[in-house]
Amino acid sequence: MNRRRFLERIAAVPVASVALAGGSVESHAQGGSSPGGGRRFVGIQMGPHTLLDEGIEPCFDLIQRTAGVNAVLTYSHAFHGDLRKPARLLAADHGKPPRENRPPLPSVWVRHHDRYFTDTTLRVKPPDPALEYAGRDVFAEMLAPARRRGMKVYARILEGSGASITNFSSVVTVDVYGKPTRIGCWNNPQYRAFWRAVVEDLFRSYDLDGFQWGAERMGPLMNVILPWNDGAPTCFCEYCRARGRAKGIDVERARTGFEELYVYVRGLMSGKPRLADGVFTGFVRILLRYPEVLAWEYQYRLSREEVMRSMYEKIKSVKPSAEVGWHVDHQPSSWDLVYRAELSYEDMAPYSDFIKFIAYHDVLGPRIRWWYLDRFQKTILGELSLDESLNLYYNLFGYDKNAEPAVDELEAKGLSPDYVYRETKRSVASAAGKTKIYTGIGFDVPWGSNTIPGDPDEISSAVTRAFDAGASGIVISREYEEMRLRNLQAVGAALTARAG
Repeated sequence: MNRRRFLERIAAVPVASVALAGGSVESHAQGGSSPGGGRRFVGIQMGPHTLLDEGIEPCFDLIQRTAGVNAVLTYSHAFHGDLRKPARLLAADHGKPPRENRPPLPSVWVRHHDRYFTDTTLRVKPPDPALEYAGRDVFAEMLAPARRRGMKVYARILEGSGASITNFSSVVTVDVYGKPTRIGCWNNPQYRAFWRAVVEDLFRSYDLDGFQWGAERMGPLMNVILPWNDGAPTCFCEYCRARGRAKGIDVERARTGFEELYVYVRGLMSGKPRLADGVFTGFVRILLRYPEVLAWEYQYRLSREEVMRSMYEKIKSVKPSAEVGWHVDHQPSSWDLVYRAELSYEDMAPYSDFIKFIAYHDVLGPRIRWWYLDRFQKTILGELSLDESLNLYYNLFGYDKNAEPAVDELEAKGLSPDYVYRETKRSVASAAGKTKIYTGIGFDVPWGSNTIPGDPDEISSAVTRAFDAGASGIVISREYEEMRLRNLQAVGAALTARAG
């Protein structure tokens, strides 16, 4: 099918879908079945402010009519940062123009109750009443309109800084030099209790259908060898030290090993002379001399998973029917072999009703070019050319180098729907039938100061191939406010074609 005919087809989706089997795109999404049986899950990620900007009912009608959405995943808390984006990055065809230079928004969109926080000294700060929408109770307002349309409502949280949390400085991680950071420690009992309190409050206060939680941060090893910033490795607080000792790890050797690795990598990045034995050899040498580094890294991951399990169990104690799952961001889904090696999705299944991994094919191109290839060339893969490193990446992750772009094409071209298929198939196999896999289909995702425009042909193909690979559902991503109408219609076209 050529591009012109495809665009004509998706423009007619709302009409054609009514004619097909007497239904709509929405009815096909609900009537289709997932590999595990039951209704095919078609979720969409959406900011609460967007719902209120566009109007809850018109917004729900649009996403259901065009993309067959039957579940809305909305932030209950914006702990990860400011929800505002420049208007140029937002879709202008939703019926309401994007807001220019809008004032600050709340970071908390629910009403909290102290009685659920008795086991922790941390508290969620209520929003400033002067902020726009601070007086609105979004989840209370959206539940009835969603129910009328057969749509489920999920709260969604990305863990982040403590700007909206009272007493957060008492639970932060500590680096190898004994300095506190600005992120929470998974082993701190107050931080663990805080997350249990947050989810209990959510599910006792609102009749939610589900919950998605994520933390977009790497483990200490990847933070050193593929750094986002200059921060020293963590965590060596009293609770992490106690855990390490209980697991038989020599804490001081772990700390020293991480410090040596950090100093070594920072030296490479600053242009210091390389070892005669080779850059990568120097990296392996430190791991051999300090195997405690790997043991410490693994305990970091297990600690994080324990926080997730704790939230899962708390939610289930309040509402057993709630679907609880996890957001796996782009790095662990698509370029972090350490994360992949530590645990399979089957390992995570006992506390996961679903795992939603990111498979944003368009923006993965520039992300791999600058967040993976460029950084690794400055650290432990400095002996490889960018072409060699990309070839290694494709081989290690099982992507088809003949179908995917070369180095000089990554920024402009992105990866193909075949990447979505392969990563979904791997994820389904990793889950071994023990939990559902939802593929995060991403489009119109900003890169830098511009949006990478989605291609309707590729979006439709990505949706189809995700289900071909065994996905139990999809989550339309990154954010609804960024999604152009024709690309939402491309999702609907794929669902309609599959149902037909």
